[in-house]
Amino acid sequence: MPKRVICSVLYRAVVVATAVGLLASGCSGSGSEHEPELVSSPDPTEQVTAEVDATPEQTAVPTVHSVPAVDPEPTPTAQPSVAESALLAFKDCGQVYLCAELEVPADHDNPDAGTVTLELGMLPAPSQDSRIGVLLVNPGGPGAGMNGFLDHGANLTPQVRGRFDVVGWNPRGVMGSVPHDCREEAERLYLLDPTPDTPEEEAASEDAAREAADACVGSLGKYASLIGTTQTVDDMDLIRQALGEEQISYLGYSYGSLLGLHYADRYGSHLRAMVVDGPTDPALSHEDRRVRQIEGIALVFEDVLDACRKDSNCPIPGDPAEAVEKLALQIEEEPLLDAQGNVLLGPGEVRLASIAATYGPNKWPTFHLGIARALEGHGLMLHVMASGYLGRVDGGSLISIRCADVGRMSRAEVEALTQRGQEAAGEFSWLWPSSASPCQYWPETEPLPVGPIHAPEASSVLVVGNRGDNSTPYEGAVSAAAALETGVLLTYNGQGHLSYRRHPCVTQVVDDYLVDLVLPSSDMECG
Repeated sequence: MPKRVICSVLYRAVVVATAVGLLASGCSGSGSEHEPELVSSPDPTEQVTAEVDATPEQTAVPTVHSVPAVDPEPTPTAQPSVAESALLAFKDCGQVYLCAELEVPADHDNPDAGTVTLELGMLPAPSQDSRIGVLLVNPGGPGAGMNGFLDHGANLTPQVRGRFDVVGWNPRGVMGSVPHDCREEAERLYLLDPTPDTPEEEAASEDAAREAADACVGSLGKYASLIGTTQTVDDMDLIRQALGEEQISYLGYSYGSLLGLHYADRYGSHLRAMVVDGPTDPALSHEDRRVRQIEGIALVFEDVLDACRKDSNCPIPGDPAEAVEKLALQIEEEPLLDAQGNVLLGPGEVRLASIAATYGPNKWPTFHLGIARALEGHGLMLHVMASGYLGRVDGGSLISIRCADVGRMSRAEVEALTQRGQEAAGEFSWLWPSSASPCQYWPETEPLPVGPIHAPEASSVLVVGNRGDNSTPYEGAVSAAAALETGVLLTYNGQGHLSYRRHPCVTQVVDDYLVDLVLPSSDMECG
């Protein structure tokens, strides 16, 4: 059997004065993981470009009739930087940001269970004279951490970045915060044929799921049931306390929104301001959230294909849906190999590249050309798209955190979820992965509570939803905002995952709230 090779896209940051530039680096030998639920982190290069490339008509910002969420102080009193705090020792660690470690209980419900150490990073406010306080940020996932996120200023504008000590962290189960090693096994699972239709393929899929679970649980040991969202939310408040802050502000993207909503529900009185961009609906079951997600991906994938149909210069021959299906069948029979005989493009890569294409219109032309080239026998372009998608989150961490949140699933539950996902995707059923399977082999854990979040003690929460969001469909933002006692919904009529910095109107509303605590007087739309 030919070996499979995939390269991960790495991002490095270059900082000049207060400006953050982006460099896309090359490939290394092995890749990462990923699946639809996975891609939750913002893509800094994509979002910054979206705003820079806007036309004058697009950048016109509507008048915002706004009222203060609370009484803001026009000139914030300067406060000492977290960098000067004795509670956490932030030090130079060779990164763009400063680093610190924080010891927290391994099990917040059992003080005798020992401790775990969290990794933290901070971008200090440039001027302490105008510093407002701490802005805690999370890029999503689950499985994404501060590395490669704080490097890019957490995707913040200079207006926000200049007023806060921006603090990120690697949640437990991510990177060195409760480290474990099952990334390669997760990647093998994600790269398998997404629609096994022979006994051999079904056996290979089952074996890969068991191997991924064994590797993750084996390396986590007693922490396998202690890396879920509930424990992480408690960690967040201990981070606040260690920073010496009575109140913090928070900005969370995608899965980071789910963390934020649960934090607001449990620790709302300690929030100065909160923005959640691209939330899932916490009232939905895990299964319902995943089904809604695959519906969103399939819907946007149809837009990807329609864009080709409407473009006379689209390089895909004939109908694009038929061309993609033809390629998938060809690749299943005979994968494309590199010069060394390793698998360059198989069914798994085609699926992942297709999902990657749904993350923004700027990716569509590359995908169209990649399909055309692959039909001619050249698979590198789609391979790079798939590897870039895999490289955004540690798939081993995603599997581990998700299974800790869901609890052990039975074989019947996995099969029922797979059936629902394939039905939801319709003609694109091959987009649905079978990666829930590792949860069959997970130890018993207390699942993340499901239900609407009201957060009665929280100050106003700004909920941002994108009507064209593939990974966290817009309905989740509508439901989350309606359930909150102080929720305000900001709708972006756009395309792509997440909204902040995709349109000047959205950016202005978010920035005004984070800096001045000013919100629209009612739900509003941008774009």
